[in-house]
Amino acid sequence: MQAPTPPQEAITAANSPDWSTRAAAGQQLAAWADQDDIADILQRLLLDCGNTAVVEATCLALLRRNDIHGTRLVARATTTAHDLLTIGLDHLDHLHDAVVNYLLPDWLGQVTGTVDAFLILCNALAQHPDSTTATGARELASWARP
Repeated sequence: MQAPTPPQEAITAANSPDWSTRAAAGQQLAAWADQDDIADILQRLLLDCGNTAVVEATCLALLRRNDIHGTRLVARATTTAHDLLTIGLDHLDHLHDAVVNYLLPDWLGQVTGTVDAFLILCNALAQHPDSTTATGARELASWARP
């Protein structure tokens, strides 16, 4: 059962100058992705300009929630990451890598049902009224189809 509030240390760590501390914070805070204040922090970590390892670690932790809240944040970050390409940042590649790592067991024939569950979430989010979320969800779904 999830604790009612995230640890203050993890919230503080999300602002650390050390990339590995921020990555660990993203992994820890993913459990609270359904809380708006924490979702804002996670969204920032998904687009971390200091180190893309933070991006991948946070993304993977959110995907492992296997729910609409984590997938929604990744979808939004995917759309926003397209804008970062124009200034030379490759966040989109790192978000893609995290999705691939998340889905890899199914693609290797270990059949965990992860791809099917992921596509259900993406298809639901593709109908989201927020165009950033819907666009990102459609892109995520395209990544899930090898």
